[in-house]
Amino acid sequence: MASNGAGLAIWKTGLINNCNLIALLLLVPVFGMPLKYGDYYGVLDSLASRYMNGWHRIYWVPALLTHFFGALMNMGAMPVVYQLIVRGKLPQVFNSVPASILKGFSSSIYWSPNMVSVGVVTYYLGLSWTEFARYGIFLTIFSLLVGWLVHILFYNKSNGITADNSSRGNDIDTKKLLELIIFCITFIGIIIYIATRTSIPVLDAVPLLAFVYPMLWLSMLGRVKAIPKAYLDYGDNILPRFTSEIIIFMGAGFLATALLSSDAGDKMSMFISGIGFHNEYFLCLGILASIVFLAVLGVTPMVTVMAYCASLKPDMLGLTPIQLALVLVGGWATSVIISPFTGVTLIMSGLAQKSSFEIARANWLFTGIMALLIAALPLLLNIFYS
Repeated sequence: MASNGAGLAIWKTGLINNCNLIALLLLVPVFGMPLKYGDYYGVLDSLASRYMNGWHRIYWVPALLTHFFGALMNMGAMPVVYQLIVRGKLPQVFNSVPASILKGFSSSIYWSPNMVSVGVVTYYLGLSWTEFARYGIFLTIFSLLVGWLVHILFYNKSNGITADNSSRGNDIDTKKLLELIIFCITFIGIIIYIATRTSIPVLDAVPLLAFVYPMLWLSMLGRVKAIPKAYLDYGDNILPRFTSEIIIFMGAGFLATALLSSDAGDKMSMFISGIGFHNEYFLCLGILASIVFLAVLGVTPMVTVMAYCASLKPDMLGLTPIQLALVLVGGWATSVIISPFTGVTLIMSGLAQKSSFEIARANWLFTGIMALLIAALPLLLNIFYS
């Protein structure tokens, strides 16, 4: 920035560049408060207990629950789902549950407006959420199916016996479950309406909605007295955990501003185009693999993806913005569950009481397959629209 003569205004912009993304990171977990204070854990517990009784369900139940709640409350979904399914020590028959939860969470990274990944690529590449989401949902379905196939291949079928859930109630409160589904679908529906029917940027609307919606939800349940306690609990116990993430986001935003305010983007695009990636597939695979490789070394995917978004020029690479966005989000989604240093694997490591390296190692095969397939997606889009 100094060598390119950046003025004071650009330096100020760099410091606040990611404020909307920081707001998204901090406020989306607030959505999880009604689950606790609205007494929904009981019905979710009964739901998990009833259906965690078969080899295929041991993958699908935690994966779908984590995907659903991950799309609404980000990483806060993983402890919730884990505690619902696994009480105390991890049973032998549930050895695949941590990997299933991570795959379910990873699949929500491809489309959810509550995910920072989607906010980053749409913000920096100038895409609307609706334009991106229709392709992201396709990747989501694809990711869940690949995860299921890996589950079939990787985990022995003899482990799919019914777990001992005799101490847990199997009676599902249908009314409470329907109530939960309606409130969650309404939340997503409001976001979709804002994205498709208004000019308000989704990235600006989601943090405010995630902060206010739980208040309205608890009010409609007649739990008004629980609202102050819920928000104070969030401020005291959840918010302080994001200190490191805030610093990382500010640093990454400053880096992105530096790249955007200089000619570094053109140079990087020309460099990548000139090192032999003349084939579109290998170009995309190279970009995706670099995100995964750096994540394994300890560089958070958010920094790498944001740097790529700010520096790479899709037209100079022979890609469209949506193609580049899909590759970058694909790299983000696959790298967070294979790196032992990301918040996702560290959370699961603490829950399962296993090494983060062991948690990450269980996703190597899945990540490799997804990387090879995601790299082909831009090529398939070109064939489809040609």
